[in-house]
Amino acid sequence: MKKYIILSFVALFLISCSGDEDIYRGHSQPGGEYVSDIDWTDAANKSTSDFLKYFYCNDDPSAPGKAYFLAALKWHEPNTIESGAEPDERQFGFGYWMQPHAMDILIDAYIRTGDQKYRDTFEPWLEGMKFWNGRNHWGNRYPNSMGLWNNFYDDMLWCALTTARMYDITGEQVFWDATMTQWNFIKTAKNETEADIADYKGDLKATGRKGMAWKWDAPYSRMSCSNGPGCLLAMKLYKICKKEGRDDEAAYFLDFAQQVYSWMSQFLCDVSTGQVYDNMSVENPDPAQWNPDKVALSYNQGTFMGAALELYYATGEEEYLRNAVAFCSYQVNRKMDDNNSVFAGEGSNGDNLLFRGVFLRYFLDMLKQPVSASFSEKVKQKFVNTLYRNADVLWTSGRNEGRYFYQYKWYEAPTAGNRDAEGVCDIATNAQVSAATLIEIRARYEDWANGKESENRIY
Repeated sequence: MKKYIILSFVALFLISCSGDEDIYRGHSQPGGEYVSDIDWTDAANKSTSDFLKYFYCNDDPSAPGKAYFLAALKWHEPNTIESGAEPDERQFGFGYWMQPHAMDILIDAYIRTGDQKYRDTFEPWLEGMKFWNGRNHWGNRYPNSMGLWNNFYDDMLWCALTTARMYDITGEQVFWDATMTQWNFIKTAKNETEADIADYKGDLKATGRKGMAWKWDAPYSRMSCSNGPGCLLAMKLYKICKKEGRDDEAAYFLDFAQQVYSWMSQFLCDVSTGQVYDNMSVENPDPAQWNPDKVALSYNQGTFMGAALELYYATGEEEYLRNAVAFCSYQVNRKMDDNNSVFAGEGSNGDNLLFRGVFLRYFLDMLKQPVSASFSEKVKQKFVNTLYRNADVLWTSGRNEGRYFYQYKWYEAPTAGNRDAEGVCDIATNAQVSAATLIEIRARYEDWANGKESENRIY
């Protein structure tokens, strides 16, 4: 594997957002140890119970019993969220890529609590995914896809990552079958392009084949939102197969992931700074002409970090861990809100609302890493304190008293008129998902720090 020069992490941490020079300590005892006044188990139980109650839908009048997560909740005047009124409108509408991220919150809660009410959502949700995706989107194109085929590889990847988690936790064949159905489509994203045919200077690492396309009908597209999750899914499947003694399959998934990772670390990021680029096209057969769009988004930072960590677990190669720390450092140092101690939002509506939540899912894995030559105590403590301050700000400032609804501003409680519709308080499910994920991850980190057995594995 090509070796990369990694900037000194002393240098990396000098490049930090305003106000980060002094590590946030929260409430502190003598000696500076962080002590939270919040019972995070209780906070997560309340937050996720309300998420299940209000956002999980199993009674859409257009298809009763076909479970999925709603698009939004609304409070119309004179009802207000501040007064404690119940939402007076539930916005039905199936958004595909949000669904697995929402489901992951309930999986987190099940890992954390073992409460059957969360486990009982697994099969109905999967059946709902098959139904709604098959009916609304792509079901007729591939009748044998069980309704899980989608034109966007990344959409299938998000769903497969979630069904793989379900299988890993439960061992139920239905979740493995769903994952494999999607995988058989997903693997074709690593396609043959003109760049492969040209075999640029005989260097296979420089060809497009080892990267993954974004869309089925756009074979020359290469986006981080397909390559990061693609590498990550292959590694999750490697780990499952390895655990079950299926060594030949495990070797296949490991090789797939290493090819994708080698390619994406060469073309879709800068491992010396930790910045992950968003996308590029490989239509031109000369890789020297491939020009990535260098916008850095938190969900891409998170999946590249997660993929590097999984490869480190599998191989023990320190380069993977160094790169994971670099990807995480970029997020922590460069992606903070200028005026508030939280990760910066990347848009007040639509898909962008989910991005921070995806990073947080794999941030927990990073925080569980032991200190080493590649991951110093100082760096680890900064990462931990970043989780602390994000969660503290959201819980203390980003919700109304006694309510567990959140908007895209983690530092500001939802109020009437906080969104576009005049006089309406609108909580988009995408915004709720990222924030509720933060609360679950904070509680799960607390469980891990306290040695709770449920956190001994990485799901």
